[in-house]
Amino acid sequence: MRPLRTITCAVIVAACAPIGKAPSIAAIADGYSIRLQATEAGGGPAWRYTITKTSADAPSLRSFVVDLGSCYSQSPTIASFVSATVNGANWLDRLVATEGVRSCRDAPTNFVKFDRLPAADSYVIEFTLDDVYAVMDSTAWLDTGSICQINAVPGPGCRRYLRTSSMDADPSLSGKSHPDINAYMRQFGFDYTENPHCSGGYGAHDDGIHGDVDFDRLFQRYVFRFFIHTDPVIDGDRCSATTVDRQRNEMKSITNNTEWAKVQGNWDEWQILEWKFKLPAGLQPTANFFHIHQLKAQDGPNNGAPTITITPRANSSGANKRIQIIHDVDGLPTAKGTIVDNIPLSDFEDEWVQVREQMHYHHNGYYAIHIRRIRDGRSLVDFRDDNIDMWRVGSSYIRSKFGLYRSLAGGQLNRSPVGQSPLLKNEWLWLSDFRVYEKNPNPTPNLPH
Repeated sequence: MRPLRTITCAVIVAACAPIGKAPSIAAIADGYSIRLQATEAGGGPAWRYTITKTSADAPSLRSFVVDLGSCYSQSPTIASFVSATVNGANWLDRLVATEGVRSCRDAPTNFVKFDRLPAADSYVIEFTLDDVYAVMDSTAWLDTGSICQINAVPGPGCRRYLRTSSMDADPSLSGKSHPDINAYMRQFGFDYTENPHCSGGYGAHDDGIHGDVDFDRLFQRYVFRFFIHTDPVIDGDRCSATTVDRQRNEMKSITNNTEWAKVQGNWDEWQILEWKFKLPAGLQPTANFFHIHQLKAQDGPNNGAPTITITPRANSSGANKRIQIIHDVDGLPTAKGTIVDNIPLSDFEDEWVQVREQMHYHHNGYYAIHIRRIRDGRSLVDFRDDNIDMWRVGSSYIRSKFGLYRSLAGGQLNRSPVGQSPLLKNEWLWLSDFRVYEKNPNPTPNLPH
C-alpha cells in the first residue's frame, strides 16, 4: 500500500482540483459548497465530504445522496461501507440504498443515502470503505425536503485504482499561444508540441491558430479546441522534410517516463483513461486514416504504428461516414485490425461524448472502451476484449494521444500543387475533462519489456 496522502477537491460543476494543486472552495447552487478529502492522492479507503452553507437562508439538509455507480461492476456498493459518521455521530445504521419517501427523483440504482440529517450549518460526512477506490467524476443529491439539487461531485469509483492525473481547460488560456497551452498541460503530465507551429520543412503554419480554449454552453466552462487546416495553409506534420503525406495537431501524455510514469501505460499495469470530445457537424473523413485518439509505444523496435486508434472513416466518395476503432501490433499476427466498425458518425456530430478506456498492458492483455453520448446518455460504443495483445516488444511505455492526425489522402506537401483529396477541409475537435487512473503500477517503468 502506498503511504497515505490527502487529496482535497472543491466542487462547483466539475470534479477534483488537479492533484498537487491547492483547491479553493467554490459555492454551488442554492447556497452550499462541498469539499471532498480522500486518504490517498487519487482515492483511498477513507472519505470525507464537508458540506457548508454559503448563505444564511439556505435550508438545512435532510439527506445527502452519493452515486456509487461511476465504475459499473468495479464500483463500491452500500455493502462496502465499513464505517460512517455525520458530524462525529455514528451513521452506519442510518445509511439506506432505497428510494424512501424523501428521495430525490432520478436517483441512481447504486447509491448511498445519508438520511435523517440533523439541522446544521455544516455537515462533515465521513466514511471508510472495504478497499481502495479511485476518485472519479460522479454526482450527488442534496435533499432539503422541498428542493433536491443534483450536483457534479467527485466520488468513489473503480476498485484498486488511484487517480494519477486530472486536467481541464482553464479560462486563463483564452487568447494565449501554443507555448502557453503547452506549459499549462505539462503541469498535469500532458504535452502540446506536435502541431504545425514551426518553421522549415513542409506544412509550416506558424501564424495560424491550431489550439485554443472555447467557452462551452453545455458545461458552462472552458474546453480545449484543436484545428487542422487546408486553407489558407495546408498544415503538415511538425514541418517534417520527409513525412509529407499527413497532417498532425495533437496533444499527448508527456514524453517522460520517470517523473510522469503515472500517466503512461507501463508493462503489466492496468490503466483507465477518461475524456470528453465533440466533433463538429459536417466533419468529413476520407478512406485514409484520420485518428482522433491513439495509444502508441514511445520507443523500441516495434513502435511504428499505434496499438489502438479511434478513427473517423468514409468511403472514397466521402459517403458511409463512420467511427472505427483499430488494433495493431506493427504487423504481428496478434493484430486484430478493425475491432469496432460502422458506428455512424452522425451519432457524434455536434455532440459531446464521454469516453472511458481501460487497458491491461500485457501480451495477454485487456482492452475495453465505452463511449456515451452526454445529451441523452445513449451508449454509442461498448466493446471489450479479454485477451488482446496490448504491448509492443522492446518498448518501455505507451503514450496516449488526442487531437487531429490525418492523411492527405494521396497528396504530398513536397509537390506543387499538393493535390490532397478534395474531400479534405478545415476541421476542428473539442476536448475536455482528462482523467488518468492506474492500478498495479510497474515499479521499474523505464525498463523495456
